[in-house]
Amino acid sequence: MAWTPRTAEILRAVAAYQLAQEALAGEFSARWAEALAAVEAREVAGSLTELETAYAAAVRESAAASYALSIAFYRLVRALETGRVIGGPGYRPGASLGSLWADFNKATGKRTGSGPYTPLPVDTRNPFPAEDLKREAERVAETFRREVADRVAKYERERAGRGSAALDDAELIAREKEFLESLKTGGSGAGGMLVQDGGRDMIHNALQDDPGAIGYYRATDASPCYFCALMAGRGAVYKSKRTAAFGAHPHCHCQAVPIFSRRYQLPAENTQFARMWKRFGGGSLADWRTYYSMTTKT
Repeated sequence: MAWTPRTAEILRAVAAYQLAQEALAGEFSARWAEALAAVEAREVAGSLTELETAYAAAVRESAAASYALSIAFYRLVRALETGRVIGGPGYRPGASLGSLWADFNKATGKRTGSGPYTPLPVDTRNPFPAEDLKREAERVAETFRREVADRVAKYERERAGRGSAALDDAELIAREKEFLESLKTGGSGAGGMLVQDGGRDMIHNALQDDPGAIGYYRATDASPCYFCALMAGRGAVYKSKRTAAFGAHPHCHCQAVPIFSRRYQLPAENTQFARMWKRFGGGSLADWRTYYSMTTKT
């Protein structure tokens, strides 16, 4: 008898995966906020080296966890859809739905599901790419420069132009608070994207090198931005070099969900946004943004 995809279990795994990836971004943001809290606004310029080191370390730790979580998720969803387990990092001989669920539960820190411990047939190919630490470091350095160092340089120029002020001056205190908040928000959003890209990139690259994969869809929450709603509403994106990019943005918690069977089922949110796009009837991205904003407010 042909294997039937375990749809309800897959959708539970998708929801747990989204929350776990969002939590990793949150952990990074908390570490970045803690590093900033230890520095006065007027001392930031002299502390950039230490702040960049802390920023890079926080991204690296959470991105590594995102990468490992994505492998556990990919392997579990693949097995739930096809009845076969894929090799590569983390594979153990005799792997079963029970052991794959256990690995996924451990990676998310939450017990989402369980299964039988009957060994599954194995596809020995390893589609999982090694982490590109050099590229990650380059992206972190560029992000820190754009979101932190450049903001600091601008603030210092503006402060020099304003001249001296008493340390208890209310306007100065407000400006310093706003400045530090911009560093926290900008650095957190962009860094959180890099963290989750550790998993997103892994899934996209694995899809291209896994003969059993046919594509992916974008999983989002119930109230995403207009762009993410549009991308989620298009449904499955079948794999090709042209569709390898995901298109995440700062503060975005959407995830790529791999699909291995034409019998997959989209989450309810995707179906909702597909209907919304159909009612919209077509137009520019700006028109869709206006339509989406008006529709979701009612």
